[in-house]
Amino acid sequence: MDEVRMMFSADIKGKLSIVLVEGSDDIRFMKIVMEENVACIESPYGKHGLEDLMNTDDPVIQRKEVIAVRDKDYMDLTQLPDRFFVYDGCCLETMILKDLEISESFHRENYKGTATKESYILGAMSQLAPYSILRRINEQENGEIAFQKCKFGHLIDGETLKIEDLFDKVGQADKLQTCVEEAKSIVEENELWNITNGHDLCTYLGTVSNLGKNRLGEEGVRNILFGMYRKNDFKKTKLYDTLLQYQTRNGLKFVSE
Repeated sequence: MDEVRMMFSADIKGKLSIVLVEGSDDIRFMKIVMEENVACIESPYGKHGLEDLMNTDDPVIQRKEVIAVRDKDYMDLTQLPDRFFVYDGCCLETMILKDLEISESFHRENYKGTATKESYILGAMSQLAPYSILRRINEQENGEIAFQKCKFGHLIDGETLKIEDLFDKVGQADKLQTCVEEAKSIVEENELWNITNGHDLCTYLGTVSNLGKNRLGEEGVRNILFGMYRKNDFKKTKLYDTLLQYQTRNGLKFVSE
């Protein structure tokens, strides 16, 4: 990437480290948790292209100062390229909301419904579970379902997601029963964290939060979460631990100790 090459050429002090990410939200997040010597660059090839980019023979990309971070989604973690890291859980948003202080604060300040702080996020992920499983199947089978085009906030009645209507909307009614049955078999809370898509979770929370007032919407939820998050919150994550280990081994600086 020419942008990476130019940044290193301008790095007179030799302290630059670079994080490649998949989107603009990741850049916003990295500005919160990374150190000042770290530049964050959005991959021009999307999240799948990011993996290919890290596998190139370009000596600039292969420098130890260049790493990549993206959503885990449904990747095979045993096949990750070197210097490739993933957020805890399925994605950035699940990593943030898995922090109990963050999720309880969001519940307290933005939700006026009946769900308790303990059941609020888990209940949302449980309702989304069949759709999350459909996303996983689509990823594993290299399907072409246009999830990004499916806005489903209007399919939430009160706080109940009309899952049948949602499967109809994406043209996958034939897979509904299979996904619903698999979702019913989920007993481990951690599995929900590992399959729930961030856009879906934020869409649901943005629809049911502030009931009776202006709805937050997906982007409103994300803005609030980013506003809450601090470096000390990041230090509780597995991603932080792996980055800390990497920078210690290589004499670099990405995160504060």
